[in-house]
Amino acid sequence: MKRSILLISLLGISLSIGSGYAGLELLLQPLPQPEPQKVGPTKPVLQPVLLQHQPLAQKEASELAQAEENLLTIDKLIPELSKRIQASQQLKGTFKLTPRERWNPFYVPGGDWRIEVVETVPSSLAAVSIIQFKVYVSEKLLGVWKQSFKCQLFQDILICDSNLARGAAVTEADFQVKNADILQLRVRPILAGELTGRHELRQYLAPGLPLSWRHITSIPLVRRGDIIDVVATEGALMISLKGKAIEDGADGEMIRVTNLSTKKMFQAQVIDDKKVRVIF
Repeated sequence: MKRSILLISLLGISLSIGSGYAGLELLLQPLPQPEPQKVGPTKPVLQPVLLQHQPLAQKEASELAQAEENLLTIDKLIPELSKRIQASQQLKGTFKLTPRERWNPFYVPGGDWRIEVVETVPSSLAAVSIIQFKVYVSEKLLGVWKQSFKCQLFQDILICDSNLARGAAVTEADFQVKNADILQLRVRPILAGELTGRHELRQYLAPGLPLSWRHITSIPLVRRGDIIDVVATEGALMISLKGKAIEDGADGEMIRVTNLSTKKMFQAQVIDDKKVRVIF
């Protein structure tokens, strides 16, 4: 009996140990994996087309384009203002304006506008000038503006090509023609085509310098002390006599002349070499 109980106890222990091992094996076994689901072909996702918003978007774009067209911007203002100034001051060459202050665009009803220049300071224009102008819309005054601009006027001028001594006779052939901004120069230069008649230099002129009117003087056709021919006309009557020049005179200038016979002094206009004309 004791042996049986002992045997049973031993068996119980054996069974107990065996059941413990069985539980561990169950824990170590891999978990069952779910069977993969069958996936059908992917359906494209359609983006909604908002057809009902297209007319509204087109309307907004049209209204925006119309608003921009009726804005008076600096790009629209500058060409018209430049044209007005060039016409009013009879400027030859290429005239340019660059704003030095911010211009705030504004809406012009209907887009029908025009500019009228009131004044420029200085009046003859400079490299920097203040321009006052009016803006009209359908002949109604919209406002008056005063703005500061950088001004440029490009013209063909004469540039000295070689060393020229004082007293040298000058012609356009002695100079190069160059297009330059004359508003940047301190003195008014002589433009290409303006140098007519006979002239000589008042001073030495170095290469590269622009020729100005202060550099030259007309070559006298009559010099002081010359015995000259005097012509006087009135209607069909013409009188010729000899006179003596009291002063130098270039073409077209008025000088004092003394009658050699009567010693009487009078005014006469220089018209040629050693020849003057009395104007009644």
